[in-house]
Amino acid sequence: MEKNIIPSISLIDDKPVVVTNGTYQPYVSNGKELDLWGVMDELSDFDKVHLLDLDGIEFNKPQTESIRKIGSRKEVWVDIGARGPEGITDSFIAGADKTVIATKTIRSLKGILESIDLSDQLVLSIDYKDGLISPSEEIKKMGVEGIVELALNKDFDEIIFADLGEKRFDERALRSIPEGDYELFIGGASLDEIGYIHHGNIEGYILGLREAIRWQRN
Repeated sequence: MEKNIIPSISLIDDKPVVVTNGTYQPYVSNGKELDLWGVMDELSDFDKVHLLDLDGIEFNKPQTESIRKIGSRKEVWVDIGARGPEGITDSFIAGADKTVIATKTIRSLKGILESIDLSDQLVLSIDYKDGLISPSEEIKKMGVEGIVELALNKDFDEIIFADLGEKRFDERALRSIPEGDYELFIGGASLDEIGYIHHGNIEGYILGLREAIRWQRN
């Protein structure tokens, strides 16, 4: 099956960045630092992108103008680090086609349920790191299987499983995800790993800029 690849753009202060030696650095291609428009030109083969708004995630200050720019060119799934339904609303106002509810930032199970009432264009991202999916105790106790079952009961069409750990992709956690009537996207795996990852619902992979460009060039 042809892999559905969605490139992920990480933004700080409206500038694309990548992780280098544990820190965020400007995205450089062919020796040149690229701005957002330059990155969008590099991603010419993709009609959809995933946006990690790091200002929103880390400081609760969404980069709304950048979301609008991306949305004018491509379909955009936006993770602004929504803590609850108010953040979901802000994301859609800024121009998101789909808004990501990420377990790493959502404050509570109530916040997820209230967000679901706002829109049916939501994507649940299970952000998994070293066995944990959330700082929220009630979400943490649900675990990967429990939070997916909730999403299926609430008719989510897309779910992301993102392994944020520093080691190889953790397939054991992936195997705990129930199958069902939804599309599963895998984040946190390298281009070299994705051919070895298996689950009945995998629709595609979310790759960082460097990996997505490497896939596009191949």
